[in-house]
Amino acid sequence: MTASRYRGPLAAWALVIAYASLYPFGPLRSPTAEMLQSALARPRYLIPFDVAVNVAAYIPLGALAWLWLAPGRSAFLRAVGLAAALSVAMEASQLFIPGRVTSIYDLAANVAGAALGALPFVPPLDALGAAPIARWRGRIVIPGPWGDTGLMLAALWIIAQLNPALPFFGAGNLPAPDTDPLAGGALEAAGAALGVCGFGLFLSVLLAGGKGTLRVTLTILSVALWLKFLGASAILQPAFFAEWATPERFAGIACGLALLAAARRLSRPARTYIAMLAILAGALFSKIAGAYSPLEELLRAFRWPYGQLANLATFTRFLHETWPFATVVFLGALFLHERATARAIITE
Repeated sequence: MTASRYRGPLAAWALVIAYASLYPFGPLRSPTAEMLQSALARPRYLIPFDVAVNVAAYIPLGALAWLWLAPGRSAFLRAVGLAAALSVAMEASQLFIPGRVTSIYDLAANVAGAALGALPFVPPLDALGAAPIARWRGRIVIPGPWGDTGLMLAALWIIAQLNPALPFFGAGNLPAPDTDPLAGGALEAAGAALGVCGFGLFLSVLLAGGKGTLRVTLTILSVALWLKFLGASAILQPAFFAEWATPERFAGIACGLALLAAARRLSRPARTYIAMLAILAGALFSKIAGAYSPLEELLRAFRWPYGQLANLATFTRFLHETWPFATVVFLGALFLHERATARAIITE
């Protein structure tokens, strides 16, 4: 059970990589001999940002693959081999998708990322890297696959914040500066407040004993806000920066933290149930007040010249839109599981 518990997170991250690698999935084309030669040739120039993205995307895959395949002396090689097989499949599939570029250098970057992810688990390095993290995880987060899945959802939420054109606890994308939101600032603030409260209660359920909920929530929100701020400063058009930091949204965040401070003292079942309601209601209000634009218009908000921009924008928007519903499903399943476990203990 110890190793098999990582099968779900590993499969989930592999699907994340597949989505990011193969979007928009069509229309399909037939590869040519020139495309195959170009895939094996050295590119005229390498973009450090693209290389870094390819490496970073496979670091979690390498770590999860090692955890799933361990124990065994060959776990490192098998984990890297599994990641390499996935990368070969993704690069080969990109030959059939217009707008995607296949390169053996991308494959090398992916394999390097998987090796970096698995390396901290190899003795004696595990005493410095993996072992302290494992002890921290066992002390702070609920045990077993439920805790692993919750951590995966928290990580995906943080990744979605890397796109500064997505509203913080909002929906859609940042509207053009000369347009008005559909439903005004009240719904925008309400959506942010409910989203923050629901997110904090989700973390309280994920934490063992629920202790430190407010502190952990403030820490994660601060990291996400800095990611948004730095991203907006670096790659957004100047006219869109003010649209990201609206007074209504920050008022909603403050109200959400106040609601969380009161609700965090409720019982665990109550916090789980309220978290589901708050996340769903926050997503609904945000969608009503949100602005939605085609990808071509969304990309105009950026001043970033690199080819990975469209991939980053589409992938993070997908995470941004699906995260509330995936989290509600997780909380609902956890709620039913814990109730069934409690009844089984009582009947015994």
